[in-house]
Amino acid sequence: MAWGRANGGVYEPLDGGTYADSDTTSHSEASSSGQEDPRCLVDRDGVPGTDALMLTMKHRYIRKFLHLVLFPTKVAKYSASYLHGLMSEVYVVVQLTVELSRTMAAVPGKKWVVMFFRLLVYSALLMPGFVQVAFFYFFSSRVRRSVVYGPNPRNRCDLYLPPGSDPPRNLPVAIFVTGGAWIIGYKAWGCLFGKVLSKEGVLVVSLDYRNFPQGRIQEMLEDVDVGIGWVLRNIHKHGGDPNNVCLVGQSAGAHLSSLALLECAERCVLPRGRNGSKASPLGSPPTGWSPTQIKAFVGVSGAYDMLRLSDHLNDRGLHLSLLNSIMSINGRTCLEDISPASRVFTYVEDPAKYKSVVDCLPPVTLLHGKDDDSIPYEHAEEFGHVLERAGVEVDRVFHDGETHTTPLIENPMRGHGDRLSEGVLSVIKPEQVSNVDKNNRRMVPEPLIRLALRVSPF
Repeated sequence: MAWGRANGGVYEPLDGGTYADSDTTSHSEASSSGQEDPRCLVDRDGVPGTDALMLTMKHRYIRKFLHLVLFPTKVAKYSASYLHGLMSEVYVVVQLTVELSRTMAAVPGKKWVVMFFRLLVYSALLMPGFVQVAFFYFFSSRVRRSVVYGPNPRNRCDLYLPPGSDPPRNLPVAIFVTGGAWIIGYKAWGCLFGKVLSKEGVLVVSLDYRNFPQGRIQEMLEDVDVGIGWVLRNIHKHGGDPNNVCLVGQSAGAHLSSLALLECAERCVLPRGRNGSKASPLGSPPTGWSPTQIKAFVGVSGAYDMLRLSDHLNDRGLHLSLLNSIMSINGRTCLEDISPASRVFTYVEDPAKYKSVVDCLPPVTLLHGKDDDSIPYEHAEEFGHVLERAGVEVDRVFHDGETHTTPLIENPMRGHGDRLSEGVLSVIKPEQVSNVDKNNRRMVPEPLIRLALRVSPF
């Protein structure tokens, strides 16, 4: 079993969620003296391994005595910090559930009730995998939770570090923007992706952002924009390489991240912005980053044409009145303005004006399952076609038998066929692509995965 030491000691939440290294000195002293901190016995996933657990059990009375007698203040401080972080995460999830219930109860029609019931069954079938992911998220030394990136509520991100005892340096970086129908998105939804990809030597940053009803499309886009800028300016402090960054978005996250790229490109290149303003057309201020700093964009099961998708989403349970409310700016519904496909189509219609915008966009990869009922893959196919007409380098990858969540959940839980991780690695760390299947194991029996896919509300 490969052993690693938790990087930087214990990370404690300060000022409502920021994290600072409060224990570096004690860890360094222990390391130089040849002593092993029992908190640092972790396997390559950063989770206490079997040998570590057995060692802890064997000497539990000795360790308990030493910690309580010799380090009572440190133990109390560590426990309080950990409990504070854990309860903060639980509180956010409960708050999201309450807000979602209130919002959906006011929506006409009850199709969402059926979808919610299917979601419960789906989650129960995949529970063996979700339990393992949750254990990794809350207990692994490789996860730095709730790092603050901006001033607004939920301006937090999670960092997933590769295994190893040495401080990370110049790691390739993947910024992940989660989905959730613009209502239930949360940074922890990227945990499985972060777990798999970080094992291959990639520093993964999962961004949180305000969802409806905390915010509408303008606030969501502003948060994603600010989060990307923060990563590009600060990731070197966490061992990442700011010159090797891939932006990844899934579902609603693909919509927001692709729109953020286009917004930023227009803001950087056009003299006074699309609507004659130095600020973003959606009202967000410039944040000091450029699309040229992004090595590639990977959109997974993304929503790129909101105007055409609105009726389909209504049929799927996301009522049109709710969608219009989410996608409104200053009380006005603007589905066309916030559709990446519509934006790019204007580049095609006026190539002279927008050529410099297109030139600064990164290569794009669109991953989509052909059995995606939530967002049909034809929408991604058409978006890719429009991007190509505009002059953007595009790779479209569509897979038979895959649903809306297969690339993000079911394939990684199978332990093989993780095309999302392979696609990201092919851009920022191509030498590791062949190792994805080798380094992962099955988390859920195949019969349960097949049943989950049959009842999936996605």
